[in-house]
Amino acid sequence: MGSSGNQVVENQRAVSYQNVVVMRHGERFDNFEPSWAATAARPWDPPLAKAGRERAFKMGRMLRQSLGFPIRRVFVSPFLRCIQTAVELVASLSAVDDGHGAVANDGVSVDPYQVKSYNI
Repeated sequence: MGSSGNQVVENQRAVSYQNVVVMRHGERFDNFEPSWAATAARPWDPPLAKAGRERAFKMGRMLRQSLGFPIRRVFVSPFLRCIQTAVELVASLSAVDDGHGAVANDGVSVDPYQVKSYNI
């Protein structure tokens, strides 16, 4: 029995999973202020509207509470609105305590050991 038991263990492979969460950037400023593009230095690259920042922060909080696994990496497009969305999301995911009253990362303490930046 010892050899057949070992054979079963030897034939079993460790199974690992990788979860991927995909999300879109928050609401763009130019959707709320169409004349913005006429005077913008980078009209193709609008920032987030305040509502977009707040929604991204709330999404991070919701993901942190409901996913059941930590988010270890965030990959983001170089567009400003995408970077701003990621900033809010990461701030919410790595907040020490957002007091549940915070709606954006202004004044939220972030654990610096949970955030790494890669200049790729």
